[in-house]
Amino acid sequence: MNLRLAASRSSAIIGASGAVLAAFLLVGCQGEDEVAELPPRPVKTIAVSFNPEDTFGSLVGEIRPRTETNFGFRQGGEIRERDVEVGDIVEPGTVLARLDEEDAQDALRKAEANLFAAQAQLQNAETERARQQQLYPRTSTRQALESAIAQASTAQAGVDAAQAGLRIAQTNVDNRVLKANAAGVVTAVGGEVGQVVGGGQMVVRVAQLGDRDAVFQVPEATIQTTGGNARVDVQLLSNPNAKATGTVREISPTADPVTRNFTVRVGLDSAPDDFRFGSAVRGTIRLAGAPAARLPITALFSQGNQSAVWIVDSADSTTKLVPVEVHRFDTSDFLVTKGLASGDNVVVAGVQQLRPGMAVRLLEGSSE
Repeated sequence: MNLRLAASRSSAIIGASGAVLAAFLLVGCQGEDEVAELPPRPVKTIAVSFNPEDTFGSLVGEIRPRTETNFGFRQGGEIRERDVEVGDIVEPGTVLARLDEEDAQDALRKAEANLFAAQAQLQNAETERARQQQLYPRTSTRQALESAIAQASTAQAGVDAAQAGLRIAQTNVDNRVLKANAAGVVTAVGGEVGQVVGGGQMVVRVAQLGDRDAVFQVPEATIQTTGGNARVDVQLLSNPNAKATGTVREISPTADPVTRNFTVRVGLDSAPDDFRFGSAVRGTIRLAGAPAARLPITALFSQGNQSAVWIVDSADSTTKLVPVEVHRFDTSDFLVTKGLASGDNVVVAGVQQLRPGMAVRLLEGSSE
C-alpha cells in the first residue's frame, strides 16, 4: 500500500516538472521570436565633414615709432645748453643741445694761426725759388736752385697740414652743436645742462612721426604657427573703434631671457592719429588649425576612459562604436581630429540606447 502511494507521488512530481519546463521553453522561444521581429531603431545622423579649424589669438602690445634715433655728441664735454624737452616737435636742422665751446674755439684759432704762418713760409719759399731759377746758371749754382725748390715743396706741405688741422678744428667746433637730421618728436632726454657727457652718450632721443609699429611679446609656439608676413588686426584698448591692420615686419632673433618670448614688430599700414606712441593696443591674428570635424555634444559617448561616437554602417545599416580623439570642447559641440573619415554617418541622438551591431534606420532629416 505504501509503495503504491510513493510511486504515485513520484509520478505526479515528474509530470509537474515536465510541464513547467515545457512552459519555460515555450516562453523563451516566444521571446526570441519577438526580439528577432523588432523593427530597426530610428536614429538621426549627420555626415562627417573635415574642415580647417582656424582660431584667433590675441596679445596686448604697444605703439612704437618705426624709426627712433638717439642723438649724442661725437666728443665728450659739458652740456652748456639743451634747447628741447620731451614732447617737443623738431624739424631737420633744429638745435637740440650745445657743449662748452671754449676749448674748441681756442683750438680753432690756433689752427687758423698755424695756417697763416704756413702760408707766409710758402710765399717766401716760392719767392726764393723763382729768384734762384732766374739767376741759374749765370750767377747761381745748381745746388742753390735745388735747395730753393725743396724749401718751397716743404712749405707747401706745411700749408696742406695746416689746412687739414683747421678743418679738424672747425669740425670739432661744429660737433659741439647737436642738430636733428629729420622731423620728429622728442621722446627722451639723457643729459642736463652742466652735466659732463661722454662721446656717443644719448642726450636726446627723437622718434620720427611717419611710420609706426605695434610691438608685441609673442610665445615661440605662436611664431612657429603663424610664420612671417602674417596679417594682424590691431585696435586701441582705450578706444576699440580705432583700428588698423599691419603685417609682421620684424621678429627678434633671440628670446627674452626672463619671459622666453620673442619681440615682434607689426608694421601698420595706416595708423589713425589716436595711435600715439606708447598707447596700449590689442593685436588679433588668425591661427591656422588642423582639419577637424565639428559634432554636436549629443553624439558623444564614453567608452571606458576614451571618447567615442556611434556610426551607422551604410552597407547593412547597423551601428558601430568608434573611439575618437577630441581636439576641443565648445558649448554645444566638440571637434574631432582623429578616428573618423569624411562621409561617416554619426548618430547624434539617443546614443545611450544603442548597442554594437544594432539595426537602425535613418530618420527624415538625417544627412548622408
